[in-house]
Amino acid sequence: MHEFVDEPIEVLASFVPIPTCASEPLSKPKTAGNKVTPLIFRWRGKRYPITKLNLIHRQRDGEDVIYYFNVSDSANYFKLAFSTKRLSWRLAEWYALG
Repeated sequence: MHEFVDEPIEVLASFVPIPTCASEPLSKPKTAGNKVTPLIFRWRGKRYPITKLNLIHRQRDGEDVIYYFNVSDSANYFKLAFSTKRLSWRLAEWYALG
C-alpha cells in the first residue's frame, strides 16, 4: 500500500560534522557541513525506529531547500522531508509492505 501523507512528524536525528580535507594542520578544524541521519520518528502517536537509510536527495521549493530521506523500519518504507527554511520535518510518503 502506498500513501501520500504530508503530515508533521517529530524526528530524532544525528548531525555529525563532516571534516574538510586540508594539507596544513589547522588550529581549529573546519567542517564541510553536517551529515544528517534520522534515527527514530513519531507519527500519529507511534514511534518508528529507522533501521535503514536508503536514499537522500534534495529539491528546491522557492527559497526553501527540502532534504528527502527515504528510510525503512522492519515493515515499512517512509519518505521523510526536512525543510531548511522552516527547520521542520514532515512525513511525505508511506509504503506498507504486504
